[in-house]
Amino acid sequence: MPNRKKETTTQLGKQPPRYRFFLNPYQDVRFTRCPQCDSKTLQRKLPLVIHVDPMLLLSLNKTCRYCPFCDLLIAHQDDVEYFLASFFTEQMPELLGNDYLVLGTLDRPAWKRGTQQQLFLQEMLEELHDFKEVVTFKLAGGWSR
Repeated sequence: MPNRKKETTTQLGKQPPRYRFFLNPYQDVRFTRCPQCDSKTLQRKLPLVIHVDPMLLLSLNKTCRYCPFCDLLIAHQDDVEYFLASFFTEQMPELLGNDYLVLGTLDRPAWKRGTQQQLFLQEMLEELHDFKEVVTFKLAGGWSR
């Protein structure tokens, strides 16, 4: 099994936490198989909530890889960063390149409401599902179980 590092965080969202989350930094690995149990992963499209420094919350309706056996949601870092770069180049160039953190997910109705009218910080936190756990997988002499 690859080395796995567990990170713990304080819960921000008011909704129950969902998913174990991995932000995949490896551009050459797309995780069609789960890095933990080696089962085939599925695709799941859902709204990710992203915090961008200094104090901006965005939601991105993103297709991720998902292992139902491990409850592991995998988003590809290069896809997320491409979206952020495109968005900030057009909308807020002063935030281009700022640090960001994927906080959790929204239910689809809350995300849809946010596309029609801006959700304020408190409203976003009321609808936010934090991640149960944020994990990282490191290459340890090759991908192996």
